[in-house]
Amino acid sequence: MSIGCCCAAPALAAAALLTMLLGACASPVHLSQQVSPAAVGQAEREIRAMPPPRPKRVGDRAAEARVRAIFHRLEPGARRICHQLGEHSCQWDLRYSNNPELNAFAAGTGTIVIQKGVLSYAENDEEIAMVIAHEMAHHAANHIAETKANAMSGALVGGLVMGALGAAATSGGGYDSGQRSARITDSALLGAGVGALVGQLRYSKDQENEADYLAAYILESGGYDPRKARTMWAKLGRAGRTEHGERHSFDTHPDPAERLARWDVTVREMQVHGGNLMIGEPQGD
Repeated sequence: MSIGCCCAAPALAAAALLTMLLGACASPVHLSQQVSPAAVGQAEREIRAMPPPRPKRVGDRAAEARVRAIFHRLEPGARRICHQLGEHSCQWDLRYSNNPELNAFAAGTGTIVIQKGVLSYAENDEEIAMVIAHEMAHHAANHIAETKANAMSGALVGGLVMGALGAAATSGGGYDSGQRSARITDSALLGAGVGALVGQLRYSKDQENEADYLAAYILESGGYDPRKARTMWAKLGRAGRTEHGERHSFDTHPDPAERLARWDVTVREMQVHGGNLMIGEPQGD
């Protein structure tokens, strides 16, 4: 009982610190309007009615040339939106991979990797452009750096939380100084690992939503019709995968039907604004 009492105050203080610091983590701000349950339900029915997507054979030379042509067409508008968001580093390094998996990702400082599988499953240039624009948007919105910063904040707070609990749990006696130090260290390391994961995941869904939102504007600025790109979201949902190739996880990515419904809402919004991204005005939730 005495140990439980000792733990209560540090635990409450650590929890308050965790909430305060993680609440200050960088969070996405450019999101689409919320979608109704009816719209999500309609999108889910559309995804279920779609036949399972099947890849077609594509040659690497033609595939890479196609990817680069689409990328270069998107680049001027994407760079303009990137600067509009306040970013100064708006140069991207496009890399084509002959990996047949349906996968694309943003990494490092401006790196965008598009794998062959994206082209194998795509029916038109708009679908390919949507995937490229989504990865451009991750960089334009500084998501890579934000995720690292959030993970570091989470690790710091998690280490403090568990270190405090470890100290409290060993303060009632029964431990020599070496055992107590080891217990506190182990607790802090465990907390840092868990905290880093929590910090990294805290805004991952919103980052994906923000990248989707900005991608629609990037497509429009490149002269592509976003309405013809929406089918890629339906394909990914039907395949149970994300645009990054992994199996869909509700911990890191929004529901596929919600993403499709949000895309349609964003397209309607763009029609109202003439395709111009309205920085500084509330876009969504």
